Amino acid sequence: MRQLKQLFDIDNTMKVYSIHSDSRYVKPYSVFFCIEGLSVDGHQYVEDAIFQGAKCIVHSKALPEYRKDIIYIRVKNTLEELNRVANVFYDYPSKKMKMIGIAGTAGKTVVASLVKNAMSQFCKTGYIGTISFEYDNTIVESPYTTPETIFLQRNLFRMHKHEVKVVAMETSSHGLALGRVDGVHFDIAVLTNLDKEHLDFHGTKERYIEAKLKLFQKLDEHGIAVINNDDANSDRFILETKGRVITYGIGNESDVMAKNIVLSLNKTFFDLHVKGQVYHISTRIVGMFNIYNILALGGVLLALGSDDKMIMTTLQNVDMVPGRMEVIQHDQPFHVIVDYCQTLKNYEDVFSFVKEVKQPNGRLIVVMGAPGKRNIKNRKVLGRLVNTYCDHAILTEMDDRGENVETICETIQEELKDINSVIITSRQIAIEQALELACKDDVILILGKGHEQFISLSVGKSDYPGDKEVALEAIQRIYGGKDEDELQYYD
Repeated sequence: MRQLKQLFDIDNTMKVYSIHSDSRYVKPYSVFFCIEGLSVDGHQYVEDAIFQGAKCIVHSKALPEYRKDIIYIRVKNTLEELNRVANVFYDYPSKKMKMIGIAGTAGKTVVASLVKNAMSQFCKTGYIGTISFEYDNTIVESPYTTPETIFLQRNLFRMHKHEVKVVAMETSSHGLALGRVDGVHFDIAVLTNLDKEHLDFHGTKERYIEAKLKLFQKLDEHGIAVINNDDANSDRFILETKGRVITYGIGNESDVMAKNIVLSLNKTFFDLHVKGQVYHISTRIVGMFNIYNILALGGVLLALGSDDKMIMTTLQNVDMVPGRMEVIQHDQPFHVIVDYCQTLKNYEDVFSFVKEVKQPNGRLIVVMGAPGKRNIKNRKVLGRLVNTYCDHAILTEMDDRGENVETICETIQEELKDINSVIITSRQIAIEQALELACKDDVILILGKGHEQFISLSVGKSDYPGDKEVALEAIQRIYGGKDEDELQYYD
């Protein structure tokens, strides 16, 4: 609770119990902010908010009616004012914890989760991102990778109340461009990589880069930027931050480096170079792209003041995030890998890695689809990638969102001119079919859903056991020999 004069430059002691930007959730004695969104203008819902109990309206446009019992505050930019007020209302929670923001086209979830898991050995930690809002055995579903302002500040406040010390947060280009983190103070910013994605929203790659840069421009002179030095845009990010810079990489000389890398389908080996020391690392995390994610974690640990031996030990023992290059191993004579895979770069990275390390006589079998009503132009490109790298494709549902699954799959299949392919609309049956089809030394990639246990429909979601769970059940049924709790799988 705050007094109105604590939130605005106004001589009014009215008690404010909540703040809102969605009229549906307004409560008595609250402030309603008229936010102009991509498709909705909050100015249209002022009367709804007042009916729900709002006593103060913050707006930027002239309103058709002004009531005597309501306080109206007109500002130039309601979103900027919302960020400022939400920060004050919840007592500046981000300044009371170590806030680590992770930006990039791919790897945000993995790096944020690795940081959260690693730091949880030493203190209470929180995670904000694609998977959920997590802290102190509490899981809160989030509608966006980077939550909207009030939801974000409210949960940061709760994290602090639960004595969380470190928060790892994914910062999407959408969230940055829409100003959702403008009121958050970051201590560390991480750049994973940049590629041509989300141009349907940003319009150009330059605008996409500018959105990512906002995170690094927010750092003050006490902040630290952890930059992938092998990314083509690294110099620009280094130049545009006020914070101290820590670099990581494989090709270019960096503060945290991996050399002498050996890749396989079950393990990865490399020499870690940090602070003038060399340590041999063996990890169950697989894929060249995941070495970058591990190095990013190393950079964050260095930024947090960890010594080199602590960094080495943490990187040696880190576990992969569920649904991200999760290798399932049982009695079957072939490999099964589950991965979230959302961008074209994700797909190409996974395909090229498996093609490089699999046995020469083994086939690459992929089970995948494409999201409905999103990135439609990418479907043919995705099909060409599958045609280039894979030996057999089973096309299936992913998140149809009301679009016909067969139509989605047929668009991809048109590009599969050199390999065998089939469309099986049921994802569960498609996975089971792949397992029945596989032979010794084959690799089955189950892509697109990762950790998710739902299928997005035109309205709402349908329950789905999850790719890993479906695969484990099918392997157990086909090959037997072990109970599910005895199955070996590598995260």
